[in-house]
Amino acid sequence: MKCDPVASVRWFDAEQALAWALQSYYAACKEVEPPPGQPFVDPEDGSLWAGKGGFLFAFHSALTLRLSLAAFARGDVEPCGSATEILGWPGDADLTEKVAFFERLKMAGLPLPENQVNNAVTGEIPE
Repeated sequence: MKCDPVASVRWFDAEQALAWALQSYYAACKEVEPPPGQPFVDPEDGSLWAGKGGFLFAFHSALTLRLSLAAFARGDVEPCGSATEILGWPGDADLTEKVAFFERLKMAGLPLPENQVNNAVTGEIPE
């Protein structure tokens, strides 16, 4: 039997990684949509409401947030530098401050982790 010493540090599997990536993709799609009643392309000058960089930032932020939240919930995973830099993770904060941090993110409109319509199998779209 082959021993895999790295397995002990993989705290989530490939299926979970794909789920977080898909959730983050849909969150980023929602983030770059203009508010209701506003066009995506400005009819006067042709400028776009959002660009590719904005989509990249929204996707990266959503994925970083999901990873950080999962690490926090697990309790034994140190937050990574990107969470600190991108989202302002309070690295030296106590438990109460970390809970407050995620509550602020949730209140700021963190997208729902699942989008039943976009994730549905063809022919199984919920009503």
